[in-house]
Amino acid sequence: MLFEVIVTNVAEAILAQQYGADRLELIHSFANGGLSPDKQLAQEVCEAVNIPVNIMVRPHAYSFTYDSHAVKKIIAEIDFLREHTKTNAIVFGALNSDKTIDHNLLKLVIATKGKLGLTFHRAIDESENVIEACSSILNYPQVERILTSGGGKTIIEGLANLKKMVNLTQNCACQILPGSGITLDNIKLLFATITVAEVHIGTGVRSNSQLDNLKFMQFKQIANNY
Repeated sequence: MLFEVIVTNVAEAILAQQYGADRLELIHSFANGGLSPDKQLAQEVCEAVNIPVNIMVRPHAYSFTYDSHAVKKIIAEIDFLREHTKTNAIVFGALNSDKTIDHNLLKLVIATKGKLGLTFHRAIDESENVIEACSSILNYPQVERILTSGGGKTIIEGLANLKKMVNLTQNCACQILPGSGITLDNIKLLFATITVAEVHIGTGVRSNSQLDNLKFMQFKQIANNY
């Protein structure tokens, strides 16, 4: 089981690696569900750890629909990460105003990212139909994984859809990466319901907003039984 852990600065990145994280997602602003981090911070975090670092590309928190100004910022961020950092993958997602996947922007991002990996993030959970949205994303082999709660506020609320999404991806390279509200209290139910190779955890490995080594160890122990 691969554990992807959210971090917001260099100190957290180093600690998360020490505590057993397998991959990091670097963001700014937990409160807004994750925004693009500062460019210099992205460089520093990638240099500070030896595990893969996936970096959020999300210029604002207003919505997942982007105007031409925001699109320019998205492309500029990807260009920088590709050319000036050791970023493993970008974490990106976009919707049209009708809550369908913005395929035009997704294609542009794919054309821009070069060798960087690509995770389509939880914008999918705000789509009109999360299963249809998942199916449409699977037409892009460049998308390595879909970070999703199955359309629910948390993975438990979206568990039925998560199961359907995992079934959809059984015969393709794209993986479902469950995330949102994963805790020590519900991860056993998640593992008993779906079979996945990776999970995405933020507050679940924190106590009083600080990374908690004991919680890391407890998550690992549970995962070892599945």
